[in-house]
Amino acid sequence: MAQNVPLNLFTVKSPLAAEVIENKRLTALSRGPKNDVRHLTLRYKEKYAYLPGQSAGILPPATDPVTGKPHKLRLYSVASESAGDAGDGQTVSLCVVRHFWDNSVTGEKNIPGVCSNYLCDVKVGDSVSMTGPSGRHFIIPEDFKHRDFIFVATGTGIAPYRGMLKELFDRGYEGNAALYFGVQYGDVILYDDEFEAYRKHKNFSYFKAISREQANPFPGEVPTRNNKMYVQAKMYVSREALAESLKKPDSMMYLCGLKGMEEGIFPVLEKIGQSLGTQDSFVAKLKAEQRLKVEVY
Repeated sequence: MAQNVPLNLFTVKSPLAAEVIENKRLTALSRGPKNDVRHLTLRYKEKYAYLPGQSAGILPPATDPVTGKPHKLRLYSVASESAGDAGDGQTVSLCVVRHFWDNSVTGEKNIPGVCSNYLCDVKVGDSVSMTGPSGRHFIIPEDFKHRDFIFVATGTGIAPYRGMLKELFDRGYEGNAALYFGVQYGDVILYDDEFEAYRKHKNFSYFKAISREQANPFPGEVPTRNNKMYVQAKMYVSREALAESLKKPDSMMYLCGLKGMEEGIFPVLEKIGQSLGTQDSFVAKLKAEQRLKVEVY
């Protein structure tokens, strides 16, 4: 599945021109602009081969008012299978949240992120300049069929798993896959209907940690801010099943989402490692064995 990894087919100097054919809001309008997440589908005429787990580069138009130079490219995780949502190999989909940031130097707050706001505002028919694909460490290994996979995401970190799971089950996957997804509210669970549909497979488990609506049942063992339900608490609830998967020497775990999510998840992994008799760091062991993949931003 990953023996031939396409890399940097298009560059900043020679980008790919793609047409927007879909810009769909995935979250409730009532959640406002900071919870505005879009599913974008881009179509192109040239060959842009990619694998789930890779990223596409987007070149925002215009120039940076500070430097006077073109804006730097931004990377977004691919949110579709390698054949694209249309299945013809001529589209790629992205999952983009409208981003805002604070300038600690000037004190200015809620500054719109250049590329995310550009992408959230594109219209069907608009042209977008792309680079890539990039990245090879987060893809599914070629010998995937009988491995156990544990996928953990927060926010738009769910993007790569959408394509990964589709490809796994379309290609006769026989291992056990578990998806843990952390969000703030029940109406901002991205692609929820699609992931729910995978429950028809007896070898798929789906866990949702909704921090503003659920409580952490193990605040003593897995402390969270204000005892909210975060993915690490949801993982601790099903720690025995996780241990069963992680004790298999070829099982793999993927973490994708906001930087800092590891701080809550790694202690839970260490507890699981202890239950399996691991004397030293279980996280270090998984990393050394190339079984723990982390993509945070």
